[in-house]
Amino acid sequence: MNDPEDLLGFDWPAPDNSETVSAADLSQWLNLSPARIHALAREGVIPRHDGRFELRPAILAYVEHLRAGQKGRLTSNPDLAEQKLRLATANAEKVEIANAKARGELLDARQVAHEWRAVVVDLRAAVLAIPSRVTARLGLDRKATQALDNEIRDAMETIADDR
Repeated sequence: MNDPEDLLGFDWPAPDNSETVSAADLSQWLNLSPARIHALAREGVIPRHDGRFELRPAILAYVEHLRAGQKGRLTSNPDLAEQKLRLATANAEKVEIANAKARGELLDARQVAHEWRAVVVDLRAAVLAIPSRVTARLGLDRKATQALDNEIRDAMETIADDR
């Protein structure tokens, strides 16, 4: 796996080990600009001799530079990697929630609470109206009406306390 053809994934003719090329030629091999080739040479990434580059060693040096950079990004800061993982997980959850809302599988909790509050208020009013409706239908006296009203209110208090 030390051949440039294996590393680069295409089948160009293998250069002679002593073949030297210009920055422009090497830039075509590495798909970089000649300016980037010169910058890599100044940084000591790619070896240069007398202003020219030995093709095979230059390609192998650049590939090793890429590998080292990739390893460094993956392992240099475990906290950063953990934070990136947390961010990716949070973003995935956010997208899942948005998709569930779009499909109508999720409801806004505030809206549901508001709707239930309205239902409970209506139910309370209907239940508290029972004693007066029953009194009107059956002709109950005031004492019986008050007893019925007290029982209903006690039951509602018990339900409210059992939350």
